[in-house]
Amino acid sequence: MSFYGLEIARTGIFVNRKGLEVTSHNVANASTPGYTRQVLNVKSNPPSAKVGFYSPKFQVGMGADVQSLEQIRDMFLDIQYRNEYSRQGEYEIKADNLNFIESIFNEPSDTGLSSVIDQFFSSLQELSKNPESLTVRALVRQRGQALTDAIHKMYKQLEDLQSELNDQVYDKILEINSIASQIADLNQQIFVLELRGEKANDLRDQRNLLVDKLSKIVDTTAYEDKDGRFIVQIAGGETLVNHFTVYELETDKSKIMRKSGFDSNGLPTGFNPDDPLSQQNLYDVPGLFVVMWKDTGQVLNIKSGELKGLLDMRDGVGGLSEDMTVNGQPVDVPNKNSFTGIPYYLNRLNEFAQKLIEKFNELHTQGWSLNGQNTSINFFEPPVGQTFFYARYIKVSDAIMNDLNNIATTYDASSLPGGNDLVVDMLKLRNDTSIFKEGKFEDFLKSLISNLGVDSQGAKNFAENQKVMVTQLDNRRQAVSGVSIDEEMTNLIKYQHGFQASARMINAFDEMLDVLVNRLGLVGR
Repeated sequence: MSFYGLEIARTGIFVNRKGLEVTSHNVANASTPGYTRQVLNVKSNPPSAKVGFYSPKFQVGMGADVQSLEQIRDMFLDIQYRNEYSRQGEYEIKADNLNFIESIFNEPSDTGLSSVIDQFFSSLQELSKNPESLTVRALVRQRGQALTDAIHKMYKQLEDLQSELNDQVYDKILEINSIASQIADLNQQIFVLELRGEKANDLRDQRNLLVDKLSKIVDTTAYEDKDGRFIVQIAGGETLVNHFTVYELETDKSKIMRKSGFDSNGLPTGFNPDDPLSQQNLYDVPGLFVVMWKDTGQVLNIKSGELKGLLDMRDGVGGLSEDMTVNGQPVDVPNKNSFTGIPYYLNRLNEFAQKLIEKFNELHTQGWSLNGQNTSINFFEPPVGQTFFYARYIKVSDAIMNDLNNIATTYDASSLPGGNDLVVDMLKLRNDTSIFKEGKFEDFLKSLISNLGVDSQGAKNFAENQKVMVTQLDNRRQAVSGVSIDEEMTNLIKYQHGFQASARMINAFDEMLDVLVNRLGLVGR
């Protein structure tokens, strides 16, 4: 008889008590976001005697011991989840903003551009019937002003949205840097704890939750190398966190020379069409941010995530290209961002306004005013000193705003005041299919709105599909890593009974030792 039995029972009590603690911890965190189920890794203790030729026969081990406290986690599911979560973030941003752009164009409606231009042509129709009527001329002026105001309003709303998205880009960069710093801090805490032989599972959960959060903002890869260093990479493999070191991002303003020949600060500058920084922001209006690495100045090449959605919406030109002036020479550089974002719609509005100005002024400048003067007056006033921002500056000319007589209706002064041949030609512009590649003015707008609707619905469908996929992947992750109350209750009963059985074993050995020590008297008594 020895005390080994007591030691074996003691290890049983310790193991089962630890199991009860782990079970209790799992149950307490069943609803904690990011918590990963923990399990005991138990090993049996070998016999105390050394194994050898003269070792005692029928050796029994020395009970059990807790080898480690492990997390149940599938890294492959984590990778899948983060990849799809990143795409969900991208398409949600695109769907929301394309839907907002649809509300800006507001088609079909009484206040939409199609309705406003229809009303303008209707007023011209009335003018062709009554060229000398000041009342009808006032209607034409009012409808023309309503048309330019509608273009202004849409253009301004798009610019405001672009500026808002720019602010969101800045906020996302701050958020990425903050998450990176938190991960690096957790890396240090985990490293110190596990260096002492402890298992920092709860800190690891916090870190994984941060990586999940980061993956929605930007495409993210995270892994632990063979030396135990935790690495976080974003934007196609660029290192954001290397163990304790954080490589921060920053935002800076583009310095591309556009037709104006100046950068975002109003200063003349050069341009390299092969520079990724230039290509990234070719269609940005002044003041928009470039996202780059703080230490190298290299532009971030983002693959997916909310930041990708924001930049695509803010910078996407739909495959258009712009002629630019570099060192006094015109160049044409295609933009890398072919997504149809805000710059695409700004450009299309500019194209619409430009054709409107050119076609109507081409006719109107050939006409005669009601008081018999040939003054080559424009109907729509083009932007002074600008060759690009037509939609921003278009307006009915001051000459017409100040004097209704300056609205020209005829090419022949002798036909005044009833001549209407010029107005008839203006009305023909409504059905002129050679103005745009899409056809006439109304065809241009229909094509623009139709494509916008297709893009918006497509982004919405992608976002909804991604949400379903992410939910399915998260459910699979929870099936592996999540806490099952039923399973934990089963473990609770198992450990509780194991604890009770080990305690009874101690009682049994205690009684046996009591008999040996206290109840066996001397021989002969």
